[in-house]
Amino acid sequence: MASYFAYKETRLHLDTSTQGSTIHFRLPGTSRTKGTQKRPLVAEIPLAEDENAFRQKHLATAASIYHRQYHKSPKSFLWRVLEDGKVLSIRSVDLSRHTNTPAANLTLRLSFPSSIRPGCVAFADSEEHDVLSVFVLLESHHLYTFALRPDYFRKVSSTEDNVTEWCKIYTASAFGIGHKAPHRLAALSPDELLISQYNGELLRLMKRSGTDGSEWTATQHSEGSLSLRSMIRWGGAPTHMKYGSGNIEFAAATSIATPSVMIDGISYAFMVSLDHKLRVWNFQTGKIVYAGDILNQDLETSEAPKQVIHPSYSQLVKVYGHSSEESALCVTYSPLGTGEFKFWNVQAAPGGELQVTDYFPNNKLEPQTPTSDLWTLADFAVIESLDTYDVWVLWKNNITYRVQNLTFSSNSSVKNVRESWKFGWTIMAQESLREASFPRIIPGDPADMTDKWLQFILTPGKFTAATIETGLAIYERGIGESKETSRKAGSLPERMCAIIASTVHLNQESGSIQYDQFRLATEEQWHRFYRLLLELDKQRGEALSLSVDPQDGMPWVVLADGITAVRACSSFELLWHNQTQEIGSRGSPKILNRETEVLVPLLKAAAGFRRSLSDQILQTCITGLRGELFEEASLIDPVRLTALYDKFDFANQISDEEFEHLRLNLGGSFKYVTLEIFQALFRLMTKNEEPMVQQHLLPMSEFGNKLVVKGVQETVELLRNVCLDQLILLILIESEVNHNEDGIGFDTAAVFRDLLTNFKRLELINWLATTQISLPLPKDRSSFPGEQSDVIVKTATPIVETVTVLEGVLRHLYGHDIKRKESMMEMITEILIQICDPESKYEVQPSLTQCFLLRNGRHDLALEFSRFTLQNPFDIYVQGRAFLSANDASAASRLFKKAAYGIGVPDRHKRADFRSAGYLDETERNLLNAGLPQYYSHIVALYEREKIYSFVIDFARLALQFLKPGTEDVSIKQLRTEMHSRLFNAAVQTSRYDLAHSTISLFTDAAIQHSSLRTLISKMCETSHVSQLISLPFISLQDAVDEILAQKCHSIVDVTAGIPYHKILYAWRVKRNDFRGAAAVSLERLQRLQAFGDDSGLEQQYVALINALSCVDPKHAWILSEEPPIKKTTGGVKNEKPKRRVVTLNDVRKEYQAELDRVAAIENNQFTFTGADAMDVDIL
Repeated sequence: MASYFAYKETRLHLDTSTQGSTIHFRLPGTSRTKGTQKRPLVAEIPLAEDENAFRQKHLATAASIYHRQYHKSPKSFLWRVLEDGKVLSIRSVDLSRHTNTPAANLTLRLSFPSSIRPGCVAFADSEEHDVLSVFVLLESHHLYTFALRPDYFRKVSSTEDNVTEWCKIYTASAFGIGHKAPHRLAALSPDELLISQYNGELLRLMKRSGTDGSEWTATQHSEGSLSLRSMIRWGGAPTHMKYGSGNIEFAAATSIATPSVMIDGISYAFMVSLDHKLRVWNFQTGKIVYAGDILNQDLETSEAPKQVIHPSYSQLVKVYGHSSEESALCVTYSPLGTGEFKFWNVQAAPGGELQVTDYFPNNKLEPQTPTSDLWTLADFAVIESLDTYDVWVLWKNNITYRVQNLTFSSNSSVKNVRESWKFGWTIMAQESLREASFPRIIPGDPADMTDKWLQFILTPGKFTAATIETGLAIYERGIGESKETSRKAGSLPERMCAIIASTVHLNQESGSIQYDQFRLATEEQWHRFYRLLLELDKQRGEALSLSVDPQDGMPWVVLADGITAVRACSSFELLWHNQTQEIGSRGSPKILNRETEVLVPLLKAAAGFRRSLSDQILQTCITGLRGELFEEASLIDPVRLTALYDKFDFANQISDEEFEHLRLNLGGSFKYVTLEIFQALFRLMTKNEEPMVQQHLLPMSEFGNKLVVKGVQETVELLRNVCLDQLILLILIESEVNHNEDGIGFDTAAVFRDLLTNFKRLELINWLATTQISLPLPKDRSSFPGEQSDVIVKTATPIVETVTVLEGVLRHLYGHDIKRKESMMEMITEILIQICDPESKYEVQPSLTQCFLLRNGRHDLALEFSRFTLQNPFDIYVQGRAFLSANDASAASRLFKKAAYGIGVPDRHKRADFRSAGYLDETERNLLNAGLPQYYSHIVALYEREKIYSFVIDFARLALQFLKPGTEDVSIKQLRTEMHSRLFNAAVQTSRYDLAHSTISLFTDAAIQHSSLRTLISKMCETSHVSQLISLPFISLQDAVDEILAQKCHSIVDVTAGIPYHKILYAWRVKRNDFRGAAAVSLERLQRLQAFGDDSGLEQQYVALINALSCVDPKHAWILSEEPPIKKTTGGVKNEKPKRRVVTLNDVRKEYQAELDRVAAIENNQFTFTGADAMDVDIL
């Protein structure tokens, strides 16, 4: 059995961050098929309506990862067979990419006209051309050859050519049916294929290098003509068995090692057949150069039929060539019995023969199963390094799987090899995120239960969108909904809430509403839906293959719908997962030594104590401790611990039995809890190895970023629970143990501060890793649909990618250091530990994160993130920006004023430290730490941009308050003018005209002053503030006001409509005792009324005119009037110019009397007509 846990599982989904990244191709049946799809089709996979459809569309029946040997970008490809074998999906799963190379994020989904034969998908890499060769053999006996260029996985436009240009079809009678049916397809090279057939023969296909694969040369190879022994029937024993729809011979090869291996310049193919034999073919001579039992057993003829391998096994032989090409390592596995490996040294012999010898003839290399249950070894891989072998094996038990590793030396003695294979196995620890507890109803919890469940189910990386959609469809039909109504409009969270809510009703009994019953019923429905998701998700976790990157040593387990990365455990994870190991026992990890063994009781006891608490008490503890993280402390640490003890009511909630059990788990006494133990714990939690400076980083790919995020989630969950355990234990020790008569005198304050520091960092990272945001596509992703392309797009053009905030903030910092000699497994773990470390080189500045969120329009997330912000001026300023973006102007104002004296102090060097993720432009940055006037002017601009003018006034006044008077500095003068202008504009917008009036007098620029005066007058007249306008003094500006109003009067066309500027100017002049001026404007309005024929206001206008002239000395009671021009009817004669005349008070009175007489006559039905002879006729 495995000795200890040394590796960690990190399971990843295959969902892409950008919609529209799956390119569909409908392939032709033959090369002459009409109606072939000539353009790629960009569309999402249709949603599954039931479990069968989900299994068909999303669960692969065969899958693996192919690692290219010669070309590095992209290097690793995940292929999956879906939809009853009719679809082959291929995508890149590289963890990193070259700096100047576009990301390869497209998935090619190839649809075939018939099903793919099991075991008949092969890949090859060309040394001469950067092309991925893919070979697929269908049930219809058509061989498809694909030449996929790297750009096909990067740019949609690169696949716009006719599919038949890079997809070739070959059909040959040699494929045969029945006993000649293909069993396995292997690509020995891009130009050479090998097909094992049911009858035990081999079909070798070859083509000229550089050709497209439409023509192959087929050669049939049979062992019968070369090996007499193979033709001998063992006493009439059967030589074949039933498999599938036919009979397969025991001589048929069921596992073929790829690619072919060069030994002494000759290419050899290694294979294992059903009769338990290893056969090596030399295709240069067309002969088998070696045939022997894969366990090197010399069986009697009567025993031979018993050694038969089932045809479903396909991974039984692996061959690893050496650079010298003088020898090779061949590893075989026999699945019979308990299973056994053999390591073979293959060397060249004269005449093209091979010498195959057992490396360990005196050892029985049996892998140790993970547990005593029934396990099947499904796949294996070996990495050879100098004189060391690194063996990876994949065990399966139904849909459960385990991964083990063994490292041993080829030069070890028989005894050491035997002990290594018995005690040297290490195992991969299962991911613990899937075991996270679901939300629970806790009395008094202010959080909404539905919000909790949504956050839990929609946590990034927990369930795929297809799983949730399928579960929702099944759940809907389970409650009676039809398919027609199952796909309602709305987002996924909205539909989840609506469907769950439709199953529960708020009842009323005895006059009271049953809220508790409603909550319980709702929780039950969420549980039901969650259990349904778990059942679907379990099917996704079936392991299909194991693949180890031969260059960086990274093991991968390919699942039915997902992929698992196997990374190295950190130092703390080694201790945590191996707590049951004995110190110094054979095969125990190095981290478990005398220095760390004292940590095990502390970890066990604290975790057990927390689990013993009720859900309500535990929730109270978590809430209280989070409050300590995000609130400024007003008490010293020991008093804070005591206050928390009282707040959690530990005195009444913890029984004597629980306390005694805790003491026993700590070794019988609390004296073992010391400061040194906690210091050792902190070192183990925050440091893996001494961090090295990384200088040659390759940026992570989308898949690499997903791996980091999922690994961070797993690491944070573990470390956060440990911190919570220790904090709860520390609170109890401080109040009940530390100060008793038998107190241990433990300095809890220092430990409390360190635990809170770690806990806060983990809470921060957890928020970043579980919060998603939509971002514009980077430049290297511009090739997605939306560019000018002939690609057929069925869905809306995607323009954003959905990632976690952690990726958005940090992904440009970490990467793959190509100069480091450590494996990728260790490098990934180091990145995870560094991200979670409070003193990490991956610094996560809260202000930077908030700026990132604000720049991408997520002020809601920026406000949610506010609890993590620091209390330095820049963080407070950024927090104010967040509140301002959320339209909370008052809160923003308080924060801006709070940050003023720190961020307003002139300091150019401090300004350079402000990082804003591009949120602040250069102009805004230059106004920070440039002085209080400049800072406040910046705030004024922010409020003015949001059109919140009341706060523009406040901060403009503050800016003017701190400007030094009398300075000759041009920039200061410009700033003062700008603030006056903004202050005036804000005052006008808020109808504070008295402030606007006083501000106008402060303008030093005459043009700006006049323009502002015109604006103020127009605004006050438009808003019916004429009385206030007339009452304002306008010192030294009265003539300008009069002129502006006069211009307004002259520009009026219809004096009976719109703003009555004549009346306003009349009142203005009367207010300032300019009665003749008032009379003049009154006369002008009178003439306008007469010209328009409007009699309704003539009498009032005459009265106003008479009153104005009556207030003047009789000697001066006159005004000049311009008579309207007299129109001539004679053709060719222009109208006469208007004449000026003197109008006296008496003239006005006469005209007024005449107007009164005219009106009286009309009222008495006396109308005057003017005839052609100019005689007036009165009609009574």
